[in-house]
Amino acid sequence: MTADLPPNALHTTAPVLDCAARLFAEHGSRGIAMSDLTRRIASETRTDAACLRRAFPTRFDLSYAVVLRATRERVNGQLAADAPGRPPTERMSGLVRRHVDSGWRHRSAIALSQELLPTLRAIHPARHREISSLLRTYREHVREIIVAGVSADQFRIRDTGRATDSVLETFDSIQHWYEPEAGLSLNDLGGVYVDLVIHHHLRCPR
Repeated sequence: MTADLPPNALHTTAPVLDCAARLFAEHGSRGIAMSDLTRRIASETRTDAACLRRAFPTRFDLSYAVVLRATRERVNGQLAADAPGRPPTERMSGLVRRHVDSGWRHRSAIALSQELLPTLRAIHPARHREISSLLRTYREHVREIIVAGVSADQFRIRDTGRATDSVLETFDSIQHWYEPEAGLSLNDLGGVYVDLVIHHHLRCPR
């Protein structure tokens, strides 16, 4: 992912990437000089600046690390939390709520990924494949739950591939309108999206 980090600095990686994601969100992916980014991150996370420069020598390395870490955490978290023995409606409900929570937590990295992925495809195919592989794994996981729901006659849709894409597009919409200050909690938002996905997109009878 990056240049090798010294063992005694590995524990700083998550705070460093959280801080970087926030700074990218505040200033844009190119709105702050790399030297200033390094200085701000080092100061705010109490990390050695020289170590940061070795681990993330360019802005591209840093933004890639932010996106890869967020993608891994979201996908692996969903796979680990799933309970295949439960009814498909329960599995989908849990997946939707987890997606809402992790999507909001990683909203800065998700926004950054939408800008980064086309660039990765063009100039660094190996890195693009790494992130794309995780996203394909997640899509297939969502589709598997939908297929199970169709087989159990809980989801009344015909095209599971199209339904999967529709569900994932609905997930992405959270980034464009949700504001916690408006009074809707994340828990309530999860309930809204559970209802939208299960009963509207997947046509599960009420």
